[in-house]
Amino acid sequence: MTETGDYRHAKCYANLHGGCATKISGEHYVSHNLIKLYTFDDPTVTILHDNGYGIPRPVKPKEFVANVLCRDHNSLLSPADDAALAFATFLRRIALSYLNGNGTWGEDETIEISGDDFQRWVLKLLATHAAASAFAAGGKRVVSPIPDDAVHLLLDKAAWPRTWGLCVAKEPGNSYLKYDPFSDIATVLTDWWSAHPFFATSDNALCGGVVELAGVGFGLSLYNQGRGLPEFDNPDNPLKGSIQRPAYMEWVLNNVRKRINFSWQDNSQIFGVTYIMD
Repeated sequence: MTETGDYRHAKCYANLHGGCATKISGEHYVSHNLIKLYTFDDPTVTILHDNGYGIPRPVKPKEFVANVLCRDHNSLLSPADDAALAFATFLRRIALSYLNGNGTWGEDETIEISGDDFQRWVLKLLATHAAASAFAAGGKRVVSPIPDDAVHLLLDKAAWPRTWGLCVAKEPGNSYLKYDPFSDIATVLTDWWSAHPFFATSDNALCGGVVELAGVGFGLSLYNQGRGLPEFDNPDNPLKGSIQRPAYMEWVLNNVRKRINFSWQDNSQIFGVTYIMD
């Protein structure tokens, strides 16, 4: 991922290192290719935010955007959108075939996607909402600054600290991190994504959040959560019982596995998670 030039567009939240185009582009709140996937690319479909201050009225997908990235940075981050699309396409196809247990589970299947790009997609989705002041808390719009560290990580200008980053449910019991994309057909038809931010207590700066895609919850932290400390196991902690940067996620029913392998640049991830389906 490279950038050129020193120009910084004032409306581009990723302008920290320059490399901006002179034109701003509409960055979709959630990837346009995902919208097309989940709406069967229906030209008559409309989409809106059902909470917060993003797009509160039904609009065509091309209008479900925030003017918070320049054209070049928007294009630069397209591999992140591709990783999310690959993840969602795989699980959605299986869910449609399985039909809440009324269809077929099929044979063993495995795909591989870039964990680094998928992690970047989760961060981009949260950052886009924060840049557009689209999040709400207590019924009020929240102005949430995007830390410089978040931009460094988004543009691959820095390595993720060991204690930061993406995580998923390691075991049942965490209502914040869902892990079953197959037992509720709504995750295929209507409730296929959501975003819930974490804010710093001092200035409401973005410090992570939980993003759902295809019935699976992903936590993202831009801080050290204190794993291993007693406070981490607080039932109200949305990241409780999670595993960071998994090597794989797999769902097993009757010994048949549906598996997503995540590749990571540092090759240090050796632990994955297996969910046994009833």
